[in-house]
Amino acid sequence: MGEKGRRRRRRNRINSLSISLSFILATVVLKRLHHQEERRDMSQTVVLKVAMPCEGCVGAVKRVLGKMQGVESFDVDLKEQKVTVKGNVEPEAVLQTVSKTGKKTSFWGADEAETAKA
Repeated sequence: MGEKGRRRRRRNRINSLSISLSFILATVVLKRLHHQEERRDMSQTVVLKVAMPCEGCVGAVKRVLGKMQGVESFDVDLKEQKVTVKGNVEPEAVLQTVSKTGKKTSFWGADEAETAKA
């Protein structure tokens, strides 16, 4: 077999590998995009009432929420004593995390619901 035949076979193998790698890369990209969309679909908003008498308390709440996995954004309103968390999070997990600051924490509107039941 001559030099031309070896070059042709080598070129065919390289083309074959290139096609295989392109297919693998496309598969990985599609899986990542699908996974990101699933995570966005599970995003929700959790609103808490948190007893925060000072800016130090606000800082403590921000610190624990900043470390919490799945949190995309949060807003802490000292005047309203309200914490709003958005992300791929479980409401109960957010409540437990904020409660670790030592501040009295409940779901927003839970006190009114308790009063309405009585």
